[in-house]
Amino acid sequence: MIWLFDSGFWGLTVLKEFQDLLPQYDYCYFGDNARCPYGDLSDETIRQYTEEWVRFLFDQGATIVILACNTATAHTIRYLQQVRFPDRKILGVTIPGAEKVWESGHRKVGVLATESSVKIRAYKERVRFHDETILVQEIAAKELVPLIEQGKYHAPETIAATRRYIMQFDSDIEAIVLGCTHYPIIRHHIEAILPYMPLIDPGYESARKFKTYLSRHPDIEQGISRGGEVRFFTSGDTENFMKIGNDILGKNITCLTSLRP
Repeated sequence: MIWLFDSGFWGLTVLKEFQDLLPQYDYCYFGDNARCPYGDLSDETIRQYTEEWVRFLFDQGATIVILACNTATAHTIRYLQQVRFPDRKILGVTIPGAEKVWESGHRKVGVLATESSVKIRAYKERVRFHDETILVQEIAAKELVPLIEQGKYHAPETIAATRRYIMQFDSDIEAIVLGCTHYPIIRHHIEAILPYMPLIDPGYESARKFKTYLSRHPDIEQGISRGGEVRFFTSGDTENFMKIGNDILGKNITCLTSLRP
């Protein structure tokens, strides 16, 4: 079983990409809806919450955990991999997103992200790890996550806010990274504003990279259960989770239980 952790609902956009590319495996998704969103929290709090739940998932039997949240990944991935769980398998979404920038040959890109991700230069630092000459312009879209959390995907204020942030990018950027798992739900608004602009979705890139990862690690691949089963858990309200989860995934889901840290 492949386990995915997110601060709330929107890692479901990542799960959807994994299921599309790797439908044969079983999945378990956990959202910390009781404490989301993470984007406005301090670095210390994000690290604390993420470590709490990753430890919990390993205690439940997880053998590999995907951090399906850009903010959680940006603030904790190295710490979790190298300090807290050096003998466990933990992957995240920011690195595949940044690697796609480098692989595509772009010389200047924009990153739409949360305030906390922009504050620590999450994508900028990772892109420059591959190539210091690539220019990365990060924009903190503070209003978008609350609007999306309220289900206002198509509301005029969401479209206006999206336009306001997108138009802050320099005119010579060559692609935009959707640096938060909330943003794929409004990508059609971005495409309407800049119809010829390539968009990089770290969720899709993570699924693509994970497929390659499994081909290089047959020992891990063979240990993942198969059958296409998906289990959902949340720290929040299960009814609300199912309602919004149905919208994101486009199908009816069942959230098994509400867990507390």
